[in-house]
Amino acid sequence: MSPPAREERQAHIRTQRLAQLGTLLAGFAHEVRNPLSTIGLNLQLVLEDFREPETTRDKRTQKRLATVESEVRRLQKILEEFLSFARTPEPKQVPVPLNERLQAVVEFHEPELRDAGLSLRYYPGHDVGTVPADWDHLQAAIVNLLRNAKEATPRGGLVMVSTVREGDAVLIRVTDSGAGIPPELQPRVFEPYFSTKKSGTGLGLPTVRRVAEEHGGALLLQSEVGKGTQFTLRLPAPRSDADEPGT
Repeated sequence: MSPPAREERQAHIRTQRLAQLGTLLAGFAHEVRNPLSTIGLNLQLVLEDFREPETTRDKRTQKRLATVESEVRRLQKILEEFLSFARTPEPKQVPVPLNERLQAVVEFHEPELRDAGLSLRYYPGHDVGTVPADWDHLQAAIVNLLRNAKEATPRGGLVMVSTVREGDAVLIRVTDSGAGIPPELQPRVFEPYFSTKKSGTGLGLPTVRRVAEEHGGALLLQSEVGKGTQFTLRLPAPRSDADEPGT
């Protein structure tokens, strides 16, 4: 067997093993999810019994149970994000009126950011038109970026969503005025399970990047410490005769 053929065969074997491992991990996560949910539910019920602790022992027990319940919730969040990362089906792309759909997303999330003391602004590009996309996947990716921006931005800050056309591509930008990401950490933010947040799972940005790549696009990062961060979803969007300025 020639060296190129041997390398190709080894690469194929590695791919098969990774696929099998992914299937096994997804199955394991499914098996763990139900008992973990049962544990969380029962912890909540027990905490109800200690809602008004009377003795020092009751107070100590309540505190320990609350800590365990918090960790169970954290595990549930990790599990759900892993399952979302592992099981997302192939996107089914159809023409999407991007500016209109994004307007609805921004309007839906604006009260949440306002309650957090943040301003959310939307700047739609005038000639964006329609974009071939699986809206369910794309919307989930944008919401993920909005959630990251919210968590990265202190009260009084600003989060912006904008779209712009660049030739046969459309850019969706989510920009925050948070602390920014240090240059040495920026190459790692797309690694699974790496997070700069204490409560982060580290699967959000890898999922967003995968959505971008499944659409034939890319996820780009620009960040400056002390000024903020901008994530850009770059999506292929050839111009169509049906696209009109302002749509």
